[in-house]
Formats: sequence, C-alpha cells, structure tokens
Amino acid sequence: MEAFDEEITSFKVYLFNCDRTYKLEKVEALLRAVEEKSNFEFSVTQQYFPLPQMTEISTQVGAYQMDFAVFVVHANESRLSINEEKAGIGYAKIYKALLSATG
Repeated sequence: MEAFDEEITSFKVYLFNCDRTYKLEKVEALLRAVEEKSNFEFSVTQQYFPLPQMTEISTQVGAYQMDFAVFVVHANESRLSINEEKAGIGYAKIYKALLSATG
C-alpha cells in the first residue's frame, strides 16, 4: 500500500435503499476499497427503509449530517422517476431531499 503525504479527508456518507432490493454492505465495501488507495476516510451509515416510509425518511434527511449519499435502486424498476418535476412521484421525493441535504 502506498503512503500518502496528504492529510486524510473524512466524509460522512449515508447509504440508502428502499425495500432491501440491494445489500448496502457491497456499496460500503466499495468505499472501503477506495479508502485503501486514497487519502479518504468514510464514516458510513446504512439505512434501509420500506416504501411506505419514503415521505418520512425524505423529511428526516435534512437533519442528517452528511457529505454525500448513495441511493441504491433496483435496476429492474419499471420507471425510475428521480428527476420528475412533481416530487411525489417515484423516488423523486427522497432524491431531491438527498440532493438538498448534500448541497
């Protein structure tokens, strides 16, 4: 492993998944692999939520301290409407909340 002369940069990261359609441990493992080859350090929080709690989670996200978030969705969804103008459709509500929370 290479030594880095630069200071370690720490990031607070949240991983989200609706209805447990993907194992967030795999995303965290990817972040850990990046840590080994960079000067980054990640503090990772995993959060699964059921679809009926999407509105609740979307309102809570603004209170979380995070530098970035990863929202993992299932690739076989019939429609991934994260950029819809109406934030109540599909995953758009949580996507816009995460976008706002992370700047």
